[in-house]
Amino acid sequence: MQELEGVLTRLEKHLEGFLEEFKLLKKMLLSESLEQEKELSPVQEITPEEEKQPEREEKKILSGEGYDNLARLYNEGYHICHLHFGHKRTEGECLFCITLLKK
Repeated sequence: MQELEGVLTRLEKHLEGFLEEFKLLKKMLLSESLEQEKELSPVQEITPEEEKQPEREEKKILSGEGYDNLARLYNEGYHICHLHFGHKRTEGECLFCITLLKK
């Protein structure tokens, strides 16, 4: 019986050693993959001027034939917002429509 306990104790120690080695390899692999990810996509600091740039790009997207058609429909008295799209505006200006036009 003592012989079996000795064998199990040695096996347990080997398994603990393997587990520690596995954890170390896993940590190394994760750190390497993070380094590779950083190399592929370097972090760029955004200046306040660059933060405003996407807004300008969005305005460029909204300026065009589709935007002009929406503005024309709104000026003709129809809703262009998602709440009442296509319905006649009866109570003046619609804040949702105006917000859409100002994007």
